[in-house]
Amino acid sequence: MRTEDLIGALARDAKDERRSVGQTLAVAWAAGIAVALALFLFLLGPRVDFAHAMTTPWYPLKLAVLGAIAVFCVPIAEALLRPGARVPSLWLVLPAGLVALAVAADLWALGVAGAWTRLQGRNGLYCVTLVPFFSVAPLVASLIAMRTGAPTSPLRAGLVAGLLSGAVGGLLYGLYCPDDSPLFVAVWYTIGIAVVASAGALAGRVLLRW
Repeated sequence: MRTEDLIGALARDAKDERRSVGQTLAVAWAAGIAVALALFLFLLGPRVDFAHAMTTPWYPLKLAVLGAIAVFCVPIAEALLRPGARVPSLWLVLPAGLVALAVAADLWALGVAGAWTRLQGRNGLYCVTLVPFFSVAPLVASLIAMRTGAPTSPLRAGLVAGLLSGAVGGLLYGLYCPDDSPLFVAVWYTIGIAVVASAGALAGRVLLRW
């Protein structure tokens, strides 16, 4: 076999493997999210004032930030399963920056006098409980699918799987949660997602090793 043919064959194999891993991840994420969505609709469902809340500034921003985290984690997770691939981790700076700007805007508009009340909200305990709860199915599906790849850092791969799953759980709970203040989101949703990300990192370290 000529060198050019060998290089071409290796390139085709790499593309096929990338497509296979990507398809497996897509199916797993779809299945995990479907289960989480079914649980959400059965147990909670969207808040009763959904239509009105969508006309306010903070509710749609909350959902957009959580959705952005989940979406941006997709290419990061795929890259971590391919040794040598460029990992676009900086994409996560965007949703983090949006939250920081929203917190600053909230403090500027409403002042620091009631900041503690807005930060506490009314559903902090529910948030740190239900965000991980709705993240279980996506996380399990992600870890199973990621075993078909070749992560050079199982801990990082599991961490990103947990971050993606936590964002999905946060997005689902966020559809119901009446606490929309950026201060509340920055604290309580972050705690809930961090719990899932930590669990994913620990599980990935064990389950995703070669």
